[in-house]
Amino acid sequence: MANSATGRRASTRATILLLLGAILLPNVAFFALSAVLALPHRLCAICLYAAVALLCGRARTGVVVGLWLAALVCDVFLLVTSMFVLDLAAVAGWLRMLPHLDLLASHFYAAMLAGLAAVTMLNLSFMCWSGPAMARGSRAALSAALVLVAAADVARAGGALPDFARWTGSEPMFESGVEQSGFVEVVREPDRRRHVLLVLVESFGRLRDPDHHALLMAPFADAALRRGFAVRTGTTAFAGSTAQGEMRELCLTREPYRALLTGARPSCLPAAFAARGFRTVSVHGFSKAFYERSAWYPLIGFMRSEFQESLQLTRARRCGSTFAGPCDVDLAEMIRVRMRSAAEPVFVYWLTLNSHVPVKPGQATRRFDCETGGPFGDAEVCSMAEIWIDLFEAVKRIAADLPQAEILLVGDHAPPLWRRSARELFEPDRVPWIRLSPRPGGALTAQADP
Repeated sequence: MANSATGRRASTRATILLLLGAILLPNVAFFALSAVLALPHRLCAICLYAAVALLCGRARTGVVVGLWLAALVCDVFLLVTSMFVLDLAAVAGWLRMLPHLDLLASHFYAAMLAGLAAVTMLNLSFMCWSGPAMARGSRAALSAALVLVAAADVARAGGALPDFARWTGSEPMFESGVEQSGFVEVVREPDRRRHVLLVLVESFGRLRDPDHHALLMAPFADAALRRGFAVRTGTTAFAGSTAQGEMRELCLTREPYRALLTGARPSCLPAAFAARGFRTVSVHGFSKAFYERSAWYPLIGFMRSEFQESLQLTRARRCGSTFAGPCDVDLAEMIRVRMRSAAEPVFVYWLTLNSHVPVKPGQATRRFDCETGGPFGDAEVCSMAEIWIDLFEAVKRIAADLPQAEILLVGDHAPPLWRRSARELFEPDRVPWIRLSPRPGGALTAQADP
């Protein structure tokens, strides 16, 4: 009897250790963080950690450690691709760009990396120490626990499972701000003297609260602006990352940009404007290598592209944190001067940068009490709003200087904010657009630079 009781205790202890190493330790940090962060489901990673744990005591320690680290890489990979809505090609581009990203400039990312290192050391130490005992644990108990944890994970993530619409052919009708605003018709107009500016605004999502949205739209309610321009606003659907937003607005397609590199040639706005005698220029404050833009921009009709490597600004200020580059308002001034001095009609496409998550506070004009969350109730969203409003004021100065210019601003995607409360301030699948169309005979008085 004593031996039987001892055996049961040993079996129970082994099962507890197996559950700790296979289920609790690899996942407890994610479950704890999900109370605050909008983390996606992790079904694949949960199962991978459990599978590796079953090898403890049965395979060499080095093999187990290697497989667990591989499971961790897969976990982080799926988490990042889901949070930032990246496809495999985009991830490859991000990996090549890691030397250009200053992850430690963000306190949040620095804390996440430190926490990840601590969790990794804890898990590996536990498995190395408890491996032989874990091998004697109950697989039936592990299977039951795995089902419960997987169900809890799906419930925690709101039941958000992978989107199989593309595979089933049930995608919604294509939308773009360029089409919905009527901006696409500008290329067909007989008057080719007008300059044209398309601004893709980084992470510019549609705020759910009408009062919050009105705060952002305040620059476009300016009476002087509306005397010279008809101002129209709306929203359009988005899917994916910034590069997909670019293809949506520049080429009116859901196709990824990599299709261009393999021979696809959709009809794109830059090429259409070039055929009409416009000089076509793109401007972006980050590296030309990110998303391989220097390779595919010429393929869609851009005659010249200005990136961080080639920009020459009078004011050499830098903004942003992890994605650092020239301040958007300084780029706006450069664009204003160049468009005003252009001897030929020009189509300028400008992809902004400074509102890229994570946002560095205090880099825009102080309009709200962002330290306490301001009117948005969230410090990061408040800081983003200040950056956007500075951008909109800069676009107003361009409009004042170029009263015959056609201007469209549109968001690329909703901001991929990590905190659940911040993410829920935005509509999950819509981004705004704002079109400024010159009125016949309208004119603006140029505003002084701040």
